[in-house]
Amino acid sequence: MSHHRHSASSPLLTGFPSQRPDPHDRGAVRVGAVYDGTERVAEARTLARQFLSRVQRLEPVSLGSREALRLVVSELVTNARTHTSGGYSLALEHIPGTVIISVRDTSPEIPAAKPRDPRRIGGHGLHIVTTLCDSFQASRNHGGKRITATLRLWLPR
Repeated sequence: MSHHRHSASSPLLTGFPSQRPDPHDRGAVRVGAVYDGTERVAEARTLARQFLSRVQRLEPVSLGSREALRLVVSELVTNARTHTSGGYSLALEHIPGTVIISVRDTSPEIPAAKPRDPRRIGGHGLHIVTTLCDSFQASRNHGGKRITATLRLWLPR
């Protein structure tokens, strides 16, 4: 696999939460990976699936939440791959009832949603993310940007 776990010395991940679990925090799950930009988006979806397996040991997660997380990860990582020339990183953090998705890349350009147009092929990713997520933020930092989206987990019916 071509991604690797982050280390504190990774400049792309400066400011990401630690990937080492806090021995006193029994409810948090955190994972992350740094990509060089040549990987398939499926690798990020695999990381999200593995992350969800760990989360489900702590709380039930509906099928809709699992699908929403994989779609949000896919859209954000696809944007990072498409609109940057360098690597990018993905971090997922579980706080009971919620997942925080963070993507950092090397482009300082803040994404903007295109006007809605059902006839257009592509360009709908930010609409999808902002519809599924409770919050969405984009900020410039360290020669690039950080996108953070918060997804509330729905309980199974």
